[in-house]
Amino acid sequence: MVKKFVEFCKNNLDLDESCNFDVYSSLSVCIIDCIYSLQARYYSVTVPIVNRYADKYMNGDSLATGDNLIDFINHIDEAGGCEKFAQDLLKNRQKLNERLKSEVCYELAKKLRILKIETKEDFRNYKEIELLEIVISSVKGIGSAALNYLFMLAGDPNRCKPDVHVHHCIVDACGKDISDDDCQILLKEAVEIIKINYPNITVRNLDNIIWNKYQVGQSPS
Repeated sequence: MVKKFVEFCKNNLDLDESCNFDVYSSLSVCIIDCIYSLQARYYSVTVPIVNRYADKYMNGDSLATGDNLIDFINHIDEAGGCEKFAQDLLKNRQKLNERLKSEVCYELAKKLRILKIETKEDFRNYKEIELLEIVISSVKGIGSAALNYLFMLAGDPNRCKPDVHVHHCIVDACGKDISDDDCQILLKEAVEIIKINYPNITVRNLDNIIWNKYQVGQSPS
């Protein structure tokens, strides 16, 4: 299966494509992007939400440093709670598992702070990865895709977000779908082979290349 997927990628994707992956400095913004990208159109829904938050609290710069998790929690509390924060500031009341996405973000931030994680650097340097994954996954509404996407946003180059586009690509390449966990394994194994000809590629790069190809309906199949 790995061989078929690699051949498909080489023949149908631009593996030299430079990946415009926004490098957020604030873990708060990583969380917002992660949660509000789930089951939503990224450019028309998620990006404006991130920008509304940045306009209010980060001088309009979503890539700025600062705004740690304690700041994020305080912003929600000062807004009057998750519901008012969602309605009045983010202007979006989308839900995951019947919970407002703002509630998912809030709980996630609080649980990360229990691990003494405040910043993106704290997240990236946290040594007990298995514990970190367990804590993140314990938040209702967060599955494999969100878990891995949060690690990607925090700077992990060896993760993919097994969303609908990645699954679509795998079906096109291999003729069948696989689980989210197997998507992660497949892309990692494929990248090790693709690196022979494209030494700078990472799992995150490949995910982004697939996303760029499929999100505008450019499926090669």
